[in-house]
Amino acid sequence: MNRHYTLLPGILFAAFLLAAPCVRASSPEPSVDAQPRLKELLRHLQENLWEYRAAVPDFFADEHIVSSRTQRGTPDVTATSDSTFRLVRSHVIGDGPRFIESRVVRMVNHNPIEGRSLNGPAIFSGGFSIASGVVSQEMARCFNYTLEPDAELDQRPALVVRYRLKQEMLEDDGCPGPEAQSGRAWIDPAGFHLMRMEMTIPNHLDNTGNHIAWVWSADFTPVTFDGQVFWIPKTIESQAETKDGAAHWSFTAEYTNYHKVSVRSHIITSLNETPAKDTAR
Repeated sequence: MNRHYTLLPGILFAAFLLAAPCVRASSPEPSVDAQPRLKELLRHLQENLWEYRAAVPDFFADEHIVSSRTQRGTPDVTATSDSTFRLVRSHVIGDGPRFIESRVVRMVNHNPIEGRSLNGPAIFSGGFSIASGVVSQEMARCFNYTLEPDAELDQRPALVVRYRLKQEMLEDDGCPGPEAQSGRAWIDPAGFHLMRMEMTIPNHLDNTGNHIAWVWSADFTPVTFDGQVFWIPKTIESQAETKDGAAHWSFTAEYTNYHKVSVRSHIITSLNETPAKDTAR
C-alpha cells in the first residue's frame, strides 16, 4: 500500500489555485463523549466506503487542469489542459476493489491536440481511488484519529477529524507510509460522507529522488448515477516545494459533467440458412 498518492514534478503543464473553502469552527471545545462519537463516525464512514467500492460505476468527466512550476521565485512553466478523465474498476479475476484513473487529453493551452499524455510540470493521481479511505474504520490501525470541534465548510455544518499516521506503522506494508503524513477531513453530519480531505506530507520523495514538502486537498460533491448518490471529487489542489525553496509546483484540477460509462450492444440475426450477399458498391 506504500505511496497511495503520487505527485510527479515533470516538465510541461499548468495550474491556478481556487479560493480555499471557508472553514469556521462553531464550538470551542470537543464534546466529552468525543471517543464514542468518533467510533460511531468511523463506522459510518466505513459503511459508505464499502458502498462506494461495491457500487460506484465506471464513469468519465470533463477535467480542467492548471499546473505550474516556479523556480527561484520566477514562474518558468505554466500550462492548462482539458481532458476526459475516466475512473474504471479493475476487472482482473481475483483483484479486490481497485480503481484505475486515466485521462485522454483533448487540449493543451487551449489548442486541440491528439495522442499526447499529461506530463507536468505537476501531476496528481489517487484522489478518486484512494482519498476517501484515509479516515475509515479499516485504517484505524494505521492512523491516530482525533475528533475536533464541529465546524462549517462553505456555510455547511461539518464534523472534523484530524488524523496522523502512527510512527510505529511507517514501515508497515499495510499502511500508506513510509512517509509521515497528517491532515484533516470534513464530513457531512447528515449522511457521513466525505466533504473535504487535506493531507500534509512534509518529507515526500518525488520521482526525481528529491525530498519535498507536499500539501494536497480534495473537495467532494454528490453525483447521482442510476438514482444512487456517490460523493466524488470535484476539485483537487496540490502544492509542493523543495526543502530549500528553490522550486515550487502547483496543481489544480476541476471536474464537471460526470457520466456513467455504458456499453451498448445488439445482436444481428438472420432466418436464412445462408448469409445474405453483400450488395454494397
